[in-house]
Order: sequence, then structure tokens, then C-alpha cells
Amino acid sequence: MYCKAKQTVALVLTACLAGCEPEESTEAPDALVQNVAQFPAVLDESSALAFHDNVLWSLNDSGNDPVLFGLSENGELLATVTILNSRNTDWESLAQDENYLYVADTGNNLNSRGELSIYRVPIPTLEQDSVNADVITLRYADYASGNRGSHNFDSEALAVRGSELWLFTKNRGDGNSNLYRLPKLPGTYSVAQAQTLPVNALVTAADINPETGELVLLSYGGAGFGRGTRLWWAPTADAGVDWDNSNSLSIGPADQWEAVVWRNSHELFLSHENSRQGFAGLASLRKPDEG
Repeated sequence: MYCKAKQTVALVLTACLAGCEPEESTEAPDALVQNVAQFPAVLDESSALAFHDNVLWSLNDSGNDPVLFGLSENGELLATVTILNSRNTDWESLAQDENYLYVADTGNNLNSRGELSIYRVPIPTLEQDSVNADVITLRYADYASGNRGSHNFDSEALAVRGSELWLFTKNRGDGNSNLYRLPKLPGTYSVAQAQTLPVNALVTAADINPETGELVLLSYGGAGFGRGTRLWWAPTADAGVDWDNSNSLSIGPADQWEAVVWRNSHELFLSHENSRQGFAGLASLRKPDEG
């Protein structure tokens, strides 16, 4: 009986860390997103978004096939592209520049991964069905194993800024988000913590507007850190994130919101997994006027 009980607890802990839904706030959200589309069934765990030349790119998270899905701005499936020399261990984010998509295989729910990967792939055409990737390998310079339920080495948020990739962690230990910066070139890197952002939440997505340099973060409450889903905005500079000038608001409806990307300087696309609304889908939100 004791062994079975231990096994049950372990299974529950693993399931919770891998897919716990955010804690819902009892307060009304500051803003409601505009539902755009229901994703096709093959994309029921949409955990990332990129946007290039009016095409959205998304992917399913851990344990699924290493596939990118190209979508119209109305959520219509346009392309399915396999990354041949890759494995979807725990894909959690997408970023883009003018030439490449960057697939972040950086999920680390149980803190069992000391080495992580980012796949750099040429932005596919809609006619392609497969593509090869260059590999960026990274290790956190301050990585410490263990504490699988309370650690600071999980990341679901990747963005491009200039010649760098900015990776934001989802700290289960202290509720902050640590910023790690690395070149967007293939290679192996040990990356030091560059900045800590006091979000008091679990960060699930990031994007930096290439025209304005403005960072957007998506986060949710859970594990004692806040409640509900929240968006954050902050200016960036070569020195880092100007968190003193950040703003945020809570959004609804409640769901497992996992991805965000700038559509333009004033509007965002967001996506959620198949959870509370019974489908995975795409939504949009116009950034509120400041002041």
C-alpha cells in the first residue's frame, strides 16, 4: 500500500507540474481579448506564436511531433512543416527575425534538464513540408539540479532583440522571471543571468516588437504567485529591460493562455491550449492607450 501511495503522489505531482491550469482570479479582468478563431484539432496544445509576412506560426508542446503549423490571421491551417533533425522534448516558445524562426526546446518542469536546445530554422514557405535546423545549445551558468517542484530553471518565453535571443524563465521557486541573453547563432553557450524581473507570476510567453523595442510578457498566477492571466509591457534597451517603466493588466476570459506575439505596434495575437473553453484558439488584443 505504501509503495502504491508513493507512486500515486509522484504521478499527481508530475501531471500537475507538466500541465497545471492557472489559478482563476475572482476579480473581473481589466480587459477581454477578442476571439479570432478556433484552431484545427491538430493544434490543440498551441504553446507558441510567431508572425512573419502575415503568416502565424505555432506548435504543440512537449511530447508531440516536431512540427510547425503555418496559419492565416483567421486561424486557417496553411502549412504543416516538420523539422527533420529535431526532437520535441519540451517545445514551449517561438521567436522570429527577418530570416529565421527560433524554436525553444527549453521547458524544464521537473528541473531534470541541465542542457537545453533552441532550433534555428529558415522561415519556411507555405509549400514546404520539411526543413532542417541549426542547433543552439545552452546551459544556465547558475543551474542547480533538484527541487523539481520549486526551482527557477524552466523557460517558456523566447524573444529576439537585435543580434540576441532573450530567454525569460518561469520561476516556480520565487515567482520572478530571470532574463538570459545569448547570441542567435548556432553554437554551445553557458549563459549567465542578466536581469531579474519581479513579476510575482509564472511567465509563459514573450515577444519584443522589432520596430519599437517594446517587450510584452504573458503570465499566469499559480503555486502561490498571483491569480489570473496578466500581460506586461516594458521598454527595452541594449542594457536590458526597463522594468521601472513597465505596465500590466489582467485579461480574460480565463483559459490556459500560452503564447503572445506582436501583430503590429498596437495589437497582439494570443493563443490558448484546449482547456477551459473546450478548444485551442487564437485571439487578439489592442494594447491600451497609456496615460
